[in-house]
Amino acid sequence: MPDPSCIPEMFGDTMLVNGTVFPVATVDARRYRLRVLNACQARFLNLQLYVADTSKDGITYNNKGVPVNAAGPSFMVIGAEGGFLPRPVTVPAVQPFNPLMLTNVLSNLVTAPAERWDLIVDFKGFAGKSLILYTDAPAPFPMAAAGTDFCAFTGTTRPGFGPDTRIMMKFNVVAAASADPPLAISPATDLSSGIDPFLVPLGAGILNGAVNPPPGTPVRQLTLNESFDSLGRLIQLVGPNTLNPMMPGTYGREYMDTPTENVRAGATEVWQIANLTGDTHPIHFHLVNCQVIARQPFNAAKYTGTPVYTGPARLADPTETGWKETVKMHPGEVTTVIMKFVLPTVPFTVPSSPRTGGAEYVWHCHILEHEEHDMMRPLVVI
Repeated sequence: MPDPSCIPEMFGDTMLVNGTVFPVATVDARRYRLRVLNACQARFLNLQLYVADTSKDGITYNNKGVPVNAAGPSFMVIGAEGGFLPRPVTVPAVQPFNPLMLTNVLSNLVTAPAERWDLIVDFKGFAGKSLILYTDAPAPFPMAAAGTDFCAFTGTTRPGFGPDTRIMMKFNVVAAASADPPLAISPATDLSSGIDPFLVPLGAGILNGAVNPPPGTPVRQLTLNESFDSLGRLIQLVGPNTLNPMMPGTYGREYMDTPTENVRAGATEVWQIANLTGDTHPIHFHLVNCQVIARQPFNAAKYTGTPVYTGPARLADPTETGWKETVKMHPGEVTTVIMKFVLPTVPFTVPSSPRTGGAEYVWHCHILEHEEHDMMRPLVVI
């Protein structure tokens, strides 16, 4: 199987699409293992593969803005940030963005900043064709703002004139010199022997429609917030479920405020994080990987420190059933994760933080503008 680590070296060519140069990879008509990182500062990606047509940019739209091109090969997802999934998940090549992707347990490749995928893509049967790696995720996510999507359908550009924010790269598929051996894994393959044991058995995080944390495990209530700083600028915050006395009406805290997320080394905790904002935030935890237990809709307008739930909880999406360290947290939902705070073993003494007296890490939103202003808090391990 060709090694995905050589993908950057495969970019021996580029293409000009709508005035923007895109990378082109020449691949054999066989299986490849691809490792994908969303390194955008803010933009989410809904990754899809279309067969390019003969139009100027290779994509032709219907009157709803959905490409009419043929679908490329499906994605087999075998891992995320924390390693392998317990079982591979097959994601269709074409899944135009739909808000239902956020509220139903669907297999898709909606990818937030800092999320990663370990994928197998089989280009067999596409020799002589070109495939376009495409995204139609709105920006901001999930509620788009005008002027953030540059493509032929939106009328912000013409085919052949730039830029284009939906077409990401192109694969030119050539005949393979030899055939692949039979694929040794399928969606039924158990990969769990290659990953750390879970803190909650898969599927056990919900009981009778409600989140079901392990008995005796501390549950910490937290929030994602928006407010305004002293200069009247919009500011994003994370924090506990108690109101901030210095910022009326918000539960969030600024980074330099007194730490509130103080945990014991070796402890296991459940964090239930209520998103009170209108955006999906990719929340990234330093030090630890986490397991997504469940998500549950709640009434953000009636939040007073305890969620008023409006529907049953749902399990993690199939593509996030493994260990994660960046988790999409959607507006109007409480996302429940579980983590064990084990400090790394190193052959030297690490001094405690002079500010907090513990081993100081952080948890934050990975939309970089949010992280910098001021959606990041200390995570202090005592």
